[in-house]
This record gives sequence, C-alpha cells and structure tokens, in this order.
Amino acid sequence: MTLIKSIAVSVRVCYHLLMKDATKNKLKKHAYTAAQWTWGLPQTLAGSLLYLRHRKADHFDYRGARATAWDKDTGVSLGKFIFVPRRAGGAPGRFLLEHEYGHTLQSLILGPFYLLVVGAPSILWNRLPYFRNKRLKTGRSYYSAPFESTANKLASRLTKSSK
Repeated sequence: MTLIKSIAVSVRVCYHLLMKDATKNKLKKHAYTAAQWTWGLPQTLAGSLLYLRHRKADHFDYRGARATAWDKDTGVSLGKFIFVPRRAGGAPGRFLLEHEYGHTLQSLILGPFYLLVVGAPSILWNRLPYFRNKRLKTGRSYYSAPFESTANKLASRLTKSSK
C-alpha cells in the first residue's frame, strides 16, 4: 500500500472513530444541502419557488430535505424540496415520503440532468392519459417505471443503513 493510501485509510478510520453521531449527521446534512444547491441547482431552484408558493402549508425536515405536506393528490421532488399529500389526520404517508426522498438522491446523482432524465419522464408517466390507461390495462404499477423503481431502491438502501 502506498503512503498516500495508508494516510487516507488512517484519516477515514480516525474520522469514524472520533466523530460523534450528531456531528456526522450534521455534516451529512450540510453536504447534502450544498450539493443540492450546486450540482442540483436547476431542480432546487424550482423546488424553492414551489416551496415559497406553498409557504402556508405544513413543513418539516426529512433526512436533510425540506418536506411539505400539501393538499394535492400527488408527490413531487425538486432537489432539496419534497412535496407529499397530507393524509387523514394531517400526516404524510411514509411510503410516498421515502419514495420522494429517493428522487432527491437521484437529483444528487444526476445533477443538472435530473429534470430531463427523471423529472419530465415521471410527470409524463403520471399525468398523460395514454400512460394511465396503459397501466390500467396491463396492471403495471406506477412504480414499475425505471426512474420510479430506482427512487424506491435508493431510499430503501439509505433508510435501512441509517436505522
């Protein structure tokens, strides 16, 4: 092992041994926010505008993202901002919250390409009557589309690893 690799491994081991969980989580949240406001800027800007438009709705933090429980029937994820329907009793549904969080992770991976690769296809898959009818006829789930199932897988991996 080279000297540089040895130093890098040592730094990582010390970092994980010495850092308290609260500090680690704080750093992760700051890194997540910084990445969304730089690499994921287009969708985060759009999300911030939607957030401002719904500023009177209920808001809460979810794993570094800013979530809004709104009175719409669908969920949306734009960069750091998540919008989920309010269920009876006022709380958002857990599954959809995690699914939309998965989209925020896709935003971190795809950066400025997120809206083209995930956002637009997701809206079309959800809203166009052609695709709605096709799903009804074939019995396919909305979450069977690659961009939707990947959001579920990413969220599942992250939420399991942090429990």
